[in-house]
Amino acid sequence: MRRLLVSLIAAMLLGAASIWVMQSDSGYILLSFNNTTVEMTLWVGILFYLAVTALGAWLLLLFKWLGNAGGLRQWWALRRSKQHGNKTAQGLILFADHDWKRASEMLLSGAGRSSMPDVNLLFAARAAAEDNQIDQARILLQRLKVSHPKAKLLADKILAEILILDEQLEEAVQLLQPIAARKPGDRGVLRLLSDTYYLMGDWPSLQKLLHDLNYYKAINPSNMQALEQDVYANLLSDFTPNTEFTLQEKKDQVGDLWELIPKRLRKDAELICGYFDILQQVDDANRVQLLMVNTINKRWHPELVERFGQLKTSAPEKQLLAAERWLLDHPEDAVLLVALGSICCQLRFWGKARDYFSVALRLQPNAATYLRLADVFAEMGDQTESNLMYRQGLRFSVGVEAS
Repeated sequence: MRRLLVSLIAAMLLGAASIWVMQSDSGYILLSFNNTTVEMTLWVGILFYLAVTALGAWLLLLFKWLGNAGGLRQWWALRRSKQHGNKTAQGLILFADHDWKRASEMLLSGAGRSSMPDVNLLFAARAAAEDNQIDQARILLQRLKVSHPKAKLLADKILAEILILDEQLEEAVQLLQPIAARKPGDRGVLRLLSDTYYLMGDWPSLQKLLHDLNYYKAINPSNMQALEQDVYANLLSDFTPNTEFTLQEKKDQVGDLWELIPKRLRKDAELICGYFDILQQVDDANRVQLLMVNTINKRWHPELVERFGQLKTSAPEKQLLAAERWLLDHPEDAVLLVALGSICCQLRFWGKARDYFSVALRLQPNAATYLRLADVFAEMGDQTESNLMYRQGLRFSVGVEAS
């Protein structure tokens, strides 16, 4: 309060002094230009000068503001930005509409002034690839990596995806493997790498990748389980024993492959069938017999039952006992009856084989079963019935009802 009072008194004294000076001697200023003269008092001249100076400074600041952030430059920049933003939006709409050529052109033309040029270049490259302009897509992605180094990983993943779509799988693998080594937890890279291995049919490499796919949850659980089953089924179906190995070494080779499969998958019927097939290649059917019995006891698998009847083991009597126990719960299962007939043929129990095959034919006529029964009658010395079964099997196979 005291400071304000002192300021007011000082201002009043200064004003009074100024009036006294102006009244005591006003002075004058004379300006002459050609025939024109202007005369004014000194104090008016000083006030005029101050007013002109203030107006000039204000105009200078105004033009500076208009030319910089607050005016024309900002307006022009906003206008250009809006134009390029519109191009980006139009390009993305064309991309969504699968108009690849126009989308690529529009996105590329808007990239220079876009607020998100990396997005423009990425989608322009994708659109070019969809338009089969693979070289153009490569150029755009390389441009993206140079102008936006932080987007290098994303650009490489997009390029890998483009290569996969273009079926350049070897190049895609060469691009993805170093990335996966540097960033093992990148789920996008893991998915792309698994897709590439799958398309190449490189099941050993894909099997090695399964752990990372599962650990980093790169694939949802249901798809992951289906992928695992597919991988191990193909590993089993593609298996060929090493011809330079002894028989025991070949059996060990098969055993190692089966041990490679997770325990939770070893009860899968398709995998057991694949295991059955490769055990047949190395004459080791006894190993799979117990596994098949335990699996079928827990869950009925018609395909496994059929394969069980085809097993050539050292103890077919045990096979017969196991299959006849299943007959108590499945008395009218044609597949089981044919399997029983096949086992009886191994044991040369021709009468039982005839009975099983005959009931199976009554339940589910089948050309192959007719032929099996014909062979049984031939072994029993009944050539008439054997010929009849052959004829009926032939008529059935060509779609003519047996008489």
